[in-house]
Amino acid sequence: MHKSYSIIPRILQTIAWLPTRLLLVGFCGFEVRGTQHLDGIDQAIFAVNHANELDPIILTAAINPLGRFAPMFYVAGPLDGFHDKKFGWRRRLYSSSWFFRAWGAYPHVPGHKNYERSLAQHRTILKNGGSLCIFPEGGTTKDGKLREGKGGVAYLSHATHVPVIPVAIVGTYRLSFKRFLDRRYHITLVFGKPKYVHEIIAHSAPEPARFKDVAREIMAEIETSIESALREARHALQRVERSL
Repeated sequence: MHKSYSIIPRILQTIAWLPTRLLLVGFCGFEVRGTQHLDGIDQAIFAVNHANELDPIILTAAINPLGRFAPMFYVAGPLDGFHDKKFGWRRRLYSSSWFFRAWGAYPHVPGHKNYERSLAQHRTILKNGGSLCIFPEGGTTKDGKLREGKGGVAYLSHATHVPVIPVAIVGTYRLSFKRFLDRRYHITLVFGKPKYVHEIIAHSAPEPARFKDVAREIMAEIETSIESALREARHALQRVERSL
C-alpha cells in the first residue's frame, strides 16, 4: 500500500464530519455513549453491528475527525456483492473501488479461507497505526436481529495486538430518507469496553475456531448494549407518556 493512502480519507472524513453530525443530531437526536472506554487507547478495531448503509458514516460522526482514531478505515465486502438490484442507482457507485478507497474502505479478499490472506491490507493498516471499523456479521441484518460474528475481527486483533471496541448502533434498522426527515428515529451509538484478543488467546497460532469463539463474545456484548439502550428508550417514553 502506498504511504499516501490515508490522505484522501482524512480530507473527506474531516469535511463530512460537521454536516453529518449536525444532521444526525438535528433529525435523529444522535447520542454517543461509552466514550470513557476509549480513554488511554491510541488505535482500535471498532466491531460494529450492521443494520443500515449509513452505519459507517455514523461511526465516523461519533469520533473526533482530528483525533487519534482518524481517519477511520473500513473492512468492506467484495465489490461484486454490490451489484444487487436492491442498491438501485447506488450500484455503480458502490461497485467502484475508487469510491471505497476514497473513504478508507478496503474489501476483504474472499475464497482463501485464510484470514491472513483475505485481510492482508487491513492488517497492514493496523500495523501502520491506523484504526479500523469492521462489521463482524459480514453484511446488514435482514430482520433487525444480530447475525453470527465471523472470526476475522478476532484474528486482526490477535495478529496486531490492537484492542477491539464493541460498538452498538441503535436506531438505524429500516431507517429511510423519508423517516430520517420525519424525525421518527432516534439513533444511539454505544462504545463498549476494549477487548485484547492476544490476551484472551495466548497461543501464537490458534485454530480458526478460537477466533469465532471470541467473535461470538464480541457480538454478545454488542447485543447487551443494544438491549440496554432500547430499555432506556422505552423507560424514557413511558415517563413522557405519564407526564402528559
